[in-house]
Amino acid sequence: MIVLDRFEGNFAVIEDDGNIKNVPKNLIDEAVTEGSVIFKKGDKYFLDEKNSAARRKKIAELQNSLFED
Repeated sequence: MIVLDRFEGNFAVIEDDGNIKNVPKNLIDEAVTEGSVIFKKGDKYFLDEKNSAARRKKIAELQNSLFED
């Protein structure tokens, strides 16, 4: 799974199966935001909507479990 961690200047910092990489920001589709799951097609990275939604849901569930009685 590839996740966009953050943007730093002209680069996007991505995590690809535990490996951190700096990718030129212009290779990231504009629909991608920090924390999104992405996939590579050719030289560009695009939003993986299904896996991004599942990841957000899982994180929300984990956060909610911390505050349950």
